[in-house]
This record gives sequence, C-alpha cells and structure tokens, in this order.
Amino acid sequence: MNLDISRTDDPVRDALKKLSLLWKSRAAVNQDLPDYCGLAFDPARQDFTASLLPFREHQAWTEAPQHLRDQCLSYAWGIYNLKTIYIECNVVTPACEDIIKTPPPGANRALLQDVMSQALLDEALHTRMSVMACNYIYEMRGLQPLDFSDFNLVGWRDGVLAQCGAEWERRLARFAIACASETLITDYLKTMAEDRSIQPICHEVTRTHAVDEWSHSSVFSSVATDIVQGLSNRERSYLRSIILKTVQMFANNELGAWSTVFTMVGMPHARDILHDVGDSNEIGVYTDSVQSLIDRIGLAGRNLGGSVALVSSVHEEMQA
Repeated sequence: MNLDISRTDDPVRDALKKLSLLWKSRAAVNQDLPDYCGLAFDPARQDFTASLLPFREHQAWTEAPQHLRDQCLSYAWGIYNLKTIYIECNVVTPACEDIIKTPPPGANRALLQDVMSQALLDEALHTRMSVMACNYIYEMRGLQPLDFSDFNLVGWRDGVLAQCGAEWERRLARFAIACASETLITDYLKTMAEDRSIQPICHEVTRTHAVDEWSHSSVFSSVATDIVQGLSNRERSYLRSIILKTVQMFANNELGAWSTVFTMVGMPHARDILHDVGDSNEIGVYTDSVQSLIDRIGLAGRNLGGSVALVSSVHEEMQA
C-alpha cells in the first residue's frame, strides 16, 4: 500500500499513515531478530522480576526455601507468557480481524485495514516469541510445563460477549477489551523490559515485545478515535464502560494460575498466601494509562459519565 504522507485536515488519517510507515522500519517482525535461545543461560539469575509477584511481601513467601522461590519465579515467567499468549490469540487477534474483514465505513477504511493487518502480524510474532521463551526456560530448568488456560481477562471477556444482546454490542465489546489491553500491556511489560538483572532471554523477549506494544497503543487509540467519531452517544457510553471494566480484569492477580503452580512445586502455606492476597491487584498502575486513553479517543465528554475515577466504582461493582 503506497501512502501519501502529506498532511491533511484529518489528524486521525495523518496519524494512521505515520504509524503504517513507522511499522515498516520499527516493528520486530520486519527486523533480523537475534536467536533468543542462543543467548547465554545463567542458572544463577532469576527468570522473572520478583517485585511483580502479588504475594512478594507475604511472610510465608519470604520464609519459603530458596529453591521453591526460584521455581516459582520460573513459573511466574510461564504464567506471564501464557497470559500474553491468551491475550494475543483470544483478545487482540479477533478485534484485528473485525476491522480487517469489515472496516467501519469512511475515508479511512483502507488505512484502518492496513494498520490492523500490520498489528495482526506483530501479534503472531509475539505469540511465537512467548511460546519459545516459555519452553526454553522449562527445558533449561528441567520443569514440567504449566498447563493452565483459565485466565480471568479471557473468561470475563467470554462472559461479556455472551451477555451482549446485539451484534453492535459484541463488536464494540471485542474492540474495547482489545484496545484497553493493548494500552495497558505497555505498563505490564515495562518493568520486565527494563530489568537487566533477570535471565537474558527473559529480558530481551520482553523488551522486543514492549517496543511493538508501545506502537500498538498508538495504533489502537488512533483506530478507536476514528471509530468513536461515527458512534452514537449510547454506543460511546457502552464502549467507554467496557474499557473501564477491562482495567480491573487486566490487573487481576491470576491466583488460579498461582494455585496450580503452588501445587506443582509443593509450596508451604499456599492456602494462606492465596487467601491473604485475595482479589487485591495492581489496578493503580494502570489508572493513568486508561485515563489518557479515554481522553485521547474522545470518550471524556460530560454526557458519557464521570472521569476515569469510575474505575474504582467499577471495581467495587465487580467485587459485589
């Protein structure tokens, strides 16, 4: 697709064209990526950033034998990658396919298809990177692979779609959840991408993924801005409500996965850890990002409800 990069009176169109051109030079799928599995493996290094563990300050965790904590950190890398795989395959890919197959009508129709097809290629690479990096750590550590699929964001998304009474709701819900996820994942990746103390492959794979996702955040927000311009107030309110609810689910601690891991490694006092951590999460980490997203895409109007402080009330509603 040949793009005329001259400026127009449509800022969304200009942004989409720039993002499409940047993808050709910056996206990981267009680069000669290193052989990650060829990176030196250091048995003494941790495979995951310990500060990201939801139970990092729990006494039972801090007093657990070091070899069990090391195994849990390796499995944390497994949980992290499995969740990434499910988000890419079950959340983001269907939203990309919606826009590619049936783009919103308008002057930017072809551009929307272009940038979303680029994003879809990226997601396929990210999925492959996660699969390879996850299995590499299992092999090097001699660990049984984690078999888990019940991630909260994916299950919640399925429930939202099942409750939709009209196709426009299903389509907007699919896009809202993907759009929020692609914005929030940059925060999710940031700590690992900047942590050079962990296993080299874990750092490099996360860093490569993060670079692409920083671009995807702009892609999805630009596509969302274009879509929002053609929505009724009712549709805008619905889109906004799903984005806000997604924050809560994205920040979930995935204790179901941790329960499985604790059983696999024989973690002492596992029930106490899971009970005490409960449904607490790191939702505060994502609040600024979702506020910025809501503002950027044109969903901050007074007739659409209050500010992103509604995240707190959404959290309380979902816990009730």
